[in-house]
Amino acid sequence: MFRRAPLPPPPPPEDLYDWPDLESLLADRAAAMAELQRHGLSVTRMLLLWSLGLWAALGWILVSLGLGHFEDRTADYITGLVELVLGVMVLVPAMIGAGFAVARDQAVRERLDAWAELAYDPENDHRLRAGARSAMWLGMSVALCVAGLGLALTGGGQPDSAGLGEVAYLVGTGVIALVIGVLGAIRAVLHQRWAGHVLSPAPERGRGGAHR
Repeated sequence: MFRRAPLPPPPPPEDLYDWPDLESLLADRAAAMAELQRHGLSVTRMLLLWSLGLWAALGWILVSLGLGHFEDRTADYITGLVELVLGVMVLVPAMIGAGFAVARDQAVRERLDAWAELAYDPENDHRLRAGARSAMWLGMSVALCVAGLGLALTGGGQPDSAGLGEVAYLVGTGVIALVIGVLGAIRAVLHQRWAGHVLSPAPERGRGGAHR
């Protein structure tokens, strides 16, 4: 659905290090980690994640309309079937895209960890915390979770006279919003946990590597 820029590569194995000095290593480390951080918490990444949610919601709307047609005995079943098929065709790419987004987040964290273990560089590492961006991600994600939960509960609390399509629309759209919000909140929380790990004293961060 979206063309994504490639991630910076992980550092080479220790036996293939070719940095002439520590300063060169730190420069490459800072550049790679800054780029990886932008891949994880940028505004563009949030827009892409929310776009997947909107795409999935569009698919679910079509599915809900199709269910409504099948519930109404006077409706055109062919139209309902077409809406169901179109809805599934829209939903599946959105679900696949969300799966790729989760896998990409994992790859970003793994590469950040790999670069962080090369050396301890507090002068540059403090810029990676991105406290304001993390707070923005967390705040907007929590708001989306609350809105999604409200929609889902509203749908679940509909009277018996409510149509299946209407209930499915409210509950499904709410669940989609909740899932997207949870994914965004997890990303913000994991980044802050990772930042605390990187900014801790070198002995607490693990094996260290080239900085010894």
